[in-house]
Amino acid sequence: MSATIVLPTIIQGPAYITHGGQTIYVESDVQVEEVVESWTPKTTFGDAGQRHKSRAFKITAKPVGMLTSGLLNYFYAAFLAPQTYVGVSIIPGSNYALTICSLTENKTYGYVRAGLASVPDLNFTPTKTIFGSVSWMAIGNVTVAPTNANFLKAAVGTITADTTFDAAKIKSDIYQGVLGSDSAPENSLGGMDGFMFKFGYKTKTIAASDVGIADVILDADGFNSAVQFAPSNLTEAQVDTFLAYQGSAAILPGQAYGASSLAGDLVLTGVTYGWVFTAKQVGPRSIKRIYKIGEHRFPNGALEMVNNLTNTTGVPNPLFAFTAGS
Repeated sequence: MSATIVLPTIIQGPAYITHGGQTIYVESDVQVEEVVESWTPKTTFGDAGQRHKSRAFKITAKPVGMLTSGLLNYFYAAFLAPQTYVGVSIIPGSNYALTICSLTENKTYGYVRAGLASVPDLNFTPTKTIFGSVSWMAIGNVTVAPTNANFLKAAVGTITADTTFDAAKIKSDIYQGVLGSDSAPENSLGGMDGFMFKFGYKTKTIAASDVGIADVILDADGFNSAVQFAPSNLTEAQVDTFLAYQGSAAILPGQAYGASSLAGDLVLTGVTYGWVFTAKQVGPRSIKRIYKIGEHRFPNGALEMVNNLTNTTGVPNPLFAFTAGS
């Protein structure tokens, strides 16, 4: 029997994602990683062979940077209302199917049950788009058995036309920062490359041996927020005072950075478009320095501020807020 050359079928092309009632266009690609767990019985003659335990899909992408209230409410719902989301399933109560829409193929590749596994960091600078990378975790629909044809992935379909892409919404801006009710210089902060809001967001998988994974929960451990920037208008002496290393305002062991005398809400206001973003109750933790010709003393992201959890009548306060501009 003679062998023949197997000719390739090229599958490629740009795609976008729909989930939770939102359409997420991406900068370049959508990556899908299978997360497979297995176990292996042992014998005196060696391993008996791997056996299946669970399967999930991790979908990762970098949003194109369209700045809309809908996307902000979608990505940061847990930080806008912690009591509602922390310790709860990451799978939405509705619109929980995630669909990758492949444009050149005019095909959809659907995952029947998915939720946010990580949220994007936010870049507030004229040199970057606003969103960092985001990921979703897709698991099986445990209301049916794994033998069901739609347990984990939906049948391939065709794209329903979408008209939400708008390049005019890809905004980058210059931002000024104001920290709480502090006086100068914290009432007018600039960043050498703007500011970054970072979001601590971890999940916990609940296993069920008969179906693999029953659910994925937003973990309270590691749920937090932080700010990073390189001060553009602070002297080294002002930075030392801000970090409260020593003196009457020194941060002592056991005290929260976000509850120091210089802590407060960091409010960033866009100069051109007027969007306002707030990192709630943050205080300075540390800074990096460089003494070098041709280098600013504080490199990008050098100064880190971390949040302090606060509450009102027993209810945790938001860690993040925003007001839409133009």
